[in-house]
Amino acid sequence: MSRLSFPQRYGARARAHNPASRWGWPVGTACNACNGASEGGPRSLRSLLGERGERGIVCSVRIIAWPATDVGRVRSHNEDSHLVDSELGLYLVADGMGGHAGGAHASQLCVDVVDKVVRRGIDSLRSVPPQHRSAAITELLCAAASEASARIFDQAAADHRLQGMGTTLTGLLLHGRRGYVVHVGDSRAFLLRGGSCRQLTNDHSWLNEQLQAGLITEEEAAASDLKHIITRSVGFERHVEADVIPVNVLPGDAFLLCSDGMANYIDGDEIAELARDHWYADLPQLCTDLANKRGGDDNITVVVALACNDHDQRRIIRDNRATVTDTLPPIKA
Repeated sequence: MSRLSFPQRYGARARAHNPASRWGWPVGTACNACNGASEGGPRSLRSLLGERGERGIVCSVRIIAWPATDVGRVRSHNEDSHLVDSELGLYLVADGMGGHAGGAHASQLCVDVVDKVVRRGIDSLRSVPPQHRSAAITELLCAAASEASARIFDQAAADHRLQGMGTTLTGLLLHGRRGYVVHVGDSRAFLLRGGSCRQLTNDHSWLNEQLQAGLITEEEAAASDLKHIITRSVGFERHVEADVIPVNVLPGDAFLLCSDGMANYIDGDEIAELARDHWYADLPQLCTDLANKRGGDDNITVVVALACNDHDQRRIIRDNRATVTDTLPPIKA
C-alpha cells in the first residue's frame, strides 16, 4: 500500500467517534489504556460462555471464521497480512506500507507481535476481578499494538531497506460475552446483526478528520485524491495509541474485518445485502471479487468471524459449511 502517514503531534487527540453508537447497539465507546475502559467484563474465553442468557437458557458460543486475501488488479505484490486464531479468539488484519520489502514485513511483524503479546497475557486475566477485566483487556490490546509499533520502528531504523515502513491494524479479540476491537489506521471492522451492518471503527485518516470537523462534505471526501493519507499507524512512531471498542456479542453476530482495498469499494449497506443473500463463509471471497471488479487498485484482505451456539455449530458442520478445524474446540473447565 502506498501511503503517507502524518502522525498527530504529541499530546494531540482526534475527536472521538464511534459510528455504531448512533444506532443504540450494545457497544462501548472507543477507548484506550490511558483513558480507561468499561467495567464489568465477563469470564474468560476458555469458559466458552457457559452462562445463562436473558431467558435463562444456557448458551455456549463457538467462533467460526473465514479469511480471504488477494493482491488486487494493480499491485504486483501483497503487503497485507492477517491472522485467524479461533483457539485464542483473535482475528487480525494489517495493511502494510513502505514499499515491496517494508510493507509486507511490517504487516506480518505486526500480526506476529500482537498474537504473541495477547497469547502471553490472556491467561493472566483469570486473576483479574470481573469488574476490572474489561479495562485489563483494553490495556493488553493497547500494549500489544504499542509493542508491535516499537518492533517495526526499531527494525526500520536499523535497516535502510525497511525505512518508512508501517502498517494499519484492525483486530478482534473475543473474550467471554464481549468482543474487543483494536484499531489503528484505516482498515475497518463491521458488525453484522439482525440484517444490518454497522461500522465499528473510525478511520485514522486526514480526510475523515476533516469530515468529522465539518471542514469538508461526504461528497468531497468521496471524490478526494487524498484517501491514502493516514494520521495514525503502527511503526511510524515508536509508540502508537490504539482505539479499543468493546462490543457485547450475541449468537448470530458476525464481524467483518477488512483492509481499505475492500472498504474503498464496498460500504456497510452492501455488506449487509451480501450477507442476506449468501452464507457468511462466502462473504470474504465475494467481497474480494467485488472489490476487484470495481477496480482492485490495492491489496484486499477480508476476515469474517461468526459467533454461534452449539446447535448452530453442529448444523453448519453437518451442512459442510465449515470444517471441524474452523471451530473453537471445547476447553475443559
